[in-house]
This record gives sequence, C-alpha cells and structure tokens, in this order.
Amino acid sequence: VCLFGIFGNLINISVFVKQGLARSINASFFAMAVTDLLEVIAQIWHNFCLNPYLAQLDSVIDFGAIKYLTAATPGVLLVRITGWIAVFITAERCMSIAVPLKIKQIVTPRRTAATLVFIYVMNFAGIVPLYNAAYFSWTFDPVRNRTKVGISFRHNVDEMTSWISSYYSGMTIIAFVSVIIFTNILVLALKQKSKWRRKSAAQASQPETMSSKERKTVHTVIVVATVLIVCYTPGIFFNIATSLSDVFSLSGRQINVIQAAWSFAFLLHSVNSSITVLLYYTTSSKY
Repeated sequence: VCLFGIFGNLINISVFVKQGLARSINASFFAMAVTDLLEVIAQIWHNFCLNPYLAQLDSVIDFGAIKYLTAATPGVLLVRITGWIAVFITAERCMSIAVPLKIKQIVTPRRTAATLVFIYVMNFAGIVPLYNAAYFSWTFDPVRNRTKVGISFRHNVDEMTSWISSYYSGMTIIAFVSVIIFTNILVLALKQKSKWRRKSAAQASQPETMSSKERKTVHTVIVVATVLIVCYTPGIFFNIATSLSDVFSLSGRQINVIQAAWSFAFLLHSVNSSITVLLYYTTSSKY
C-alpha cells in the first residue's frame, strides 16, 4: 500500500505542478500530496522498525525505541496535517458556492500559501516540546547485556505525553468534525444545484449558477473528503479512548489491544494517503 502511495503521490505532485499552483485548489491538493508522500514514507520506516527479525539482530540500534521519534510521531503528525488541509479545501469550496463572484478575491494564491504554511506550523508546534525533551542516547539493554542507541527524556515524560496527546486529540477531533460539516454542506449544495438544473433544463435563458468545471471540482473534493472521513474514523475513536482512559494508553493494561487497534488505524491512514491518485483520475477530467 505504501509503495503504491509513494508512486501515486509523486504522480499527483507532478500533475498539480503542471496544472499550475496559482489556482487555490491545485495548491491545496499539491500540499496534500506532499504531506501524504511523507506520511507513507514515515509509515514504511515505521513498519521496518517493527520488523520482529530486527529484535533478533545484535544491532547497535534499538529500532523499537527510535521509531517513536523517527516514524510514529512524524507519521501521526502528517496524518493530522492532511486532515487540516482537507478542512481548508472543503471550506474553500463551500465559500466558492456561497460567494462565487468574490471567491477569487477572498482566496488568493498568497492567502492560500499563507494558510497552508500556518497549518504546518500549527501542527508542528505541538511536537516541539517532545523533541525538546527527547533525545537519542546510549541505553543499556539488559537482555543482551550491551548498550544501544535508544531514546532518553530530559523532563517528565508522562506529563509531556499527556499534554501532547490532549493537544493533538483536540486538533484531530476539530479537523475531523469540520471536514464532516463542510463535506455535508457541499453534498447538499451539489444536490440543490442538480435539482435546479433539471427544473430549468427547458429554460435556456436562465444562467448557470455553477459551471461544469466547478461541479467536477466539488465532486472531486467530496470524494476525497469522504474517503478521508472513512479512513480516519477508527483512529478518531481510538484517540478518544486513549485520551479518556489510562487503560488504553501505551503504558496501560490493554497495551496489546491498543497496539492492534492503532495498527489497523495506521493501515487506513496509509490507504487514504495512497489512493488519492485513483480518486483524482476517476473524478477529474483534467487529471
């Protein structure tokens, strides 16, 4: 899945660059493709670190430990960034329907770029305390009676992890709910426009309120957002469960259950990041 995602997102990036990033929707899809590409790469590295055969090797690196900073945390971060980019895309399409004549003045290329940069900064800010407190160091492995490169923490890891979990849980839920709301608005708007077109089909003098190009763009956004909602739903519930109960934390009694659950969630995240090339190809005539 992830290998397909790498090639698919490279194609997406190439296509949107050729189409031009001056258009807001292209710039947003381009940013999403870059984020998805990085996410599937992080997931491949995560899967490599979890390989059980690595534990049998007498390696100087503790892959099970370093994956926390090099794979798991970046991967989850990129998933959330994709979610927030989806919020911006769906919100921008809603505005294009509400104020079609003013949308180009409201959503300019410069404002789009600034919004996308803000999304990245807002999400990266949440992990600054973690990377400030955690660092790679030599740790003792009592099983093999040797030191390995692992991870150590300068501060109280429990308090810091709790704060980061709360911050990202809130960010994830807000983004998820926002995408659902904006996607439903787009679906309703598209249905209303379709009804209007059928009623006015015999009246050629009435102007179109939504161009064919705009309808196809909205349809593409709806499909991409719907797939994201489906793929993100399990992770949202697991995130809420982890935040509300210590039993389902990574150090709780149900660690095996939560690890299995998050493995399923990570798989769906990778699917969402990998199949966008198919979604664009089937819904966009310009792709």
